[in-house]
Amino acid sequence: MSSQAPQLSHLLEVAESAARAAGTVALRGFRGPMEVRSKGGKDIVTEYDTAAEEAAIGVIRGEFPDHAVLAEESGISAGALTSSSAYTWAVDPIDGTHNYAAQLPFWCTSVAVGETGGKIVAGAIFDPLHDELFTATLGGGAHLNGSRIHVSATRTLGDAFLATDIGYGADIAHRMMSLAPYVQPRVKRLRLLGSAVLALAYVAAGRFDAYYHLSLQTWDMAAAALLVSEAGGAMTDWDGNDLGDIRMGLGNAVAANVILQPQVLALLRVGEMGDVQ
Repeated sequence: MSSQAPQLSHLLEVAESAARAAGTVALRGFRGPMEVRSKGGKDIVTEYDTAAEEAAIGVIRGEFPDHAVLAEESGISAGALTSSSAYTWAVDPIDGTHNYAAQLPFWCTSVAVGETGGKIVAGAIFDPLHDELFTATLGGGAHLNGSRIHVSATRTLGDAFLATDIGYGADIAHRMMSLAPYVQPRVKRLRLLGSAVLALAYVAAGRFDAYYHLSLQTWDMAAAALLVSEAGGAMTDWDGNDLGDIRMGLGNAVAANVILQPQVLALLRVGEMGDVQ
């Protein structure tokens, strides 16, 4: 790897190309028969998750062979997560695999890159079914198909359109489902989209006012966290800590515009304390 740091524009170009490459592979198999197997519990993987991930990693390796890659299906690859890897990539080849396997049109690919042990600097989320490419660079704003996007201007919970998902683990699923009856009457509407990454991209684009989840991985959150932030919003964990590190690991997330963010956090905190045990 060259000692000279790559430019943000080049990192974004590679993120876009990798996300598109994964999306192209996934789209090729979407309407046809596919092999589906369990990853444990109720989580699943298809043959196209693996193939899409390989396509994305191939793009990244072709440009940055010494960078580390943290990918959903293969774990750590394309370089070890050591101090010698200046950059780390997070790859989610198909987010919303249950939707994908059932031929429901809400899934996407996600690729992000950050300075190893530091800030996420570029990310791309690609929805090939609707030909929507969400992109962001640190300090460069958020875009959808090249046009600038912003989070919504909604200021009160009663007017807010929220999204969430259930999760796979029994404990997480119970807590999420127990929270829903508390949240629903206090907001305008609550939706379960089945793809956390796509829902978070929709927050950045102002389609949803907020999104929350108790259990997401780095590859779910990395590109989305940068996208929401660069769209003028905030994405934190449920304690209000910023989610901007490429190695954030498994955790919870709340995304909204900066006016709604503390209101959603307070709503979830009261809901957890009062009705969810």
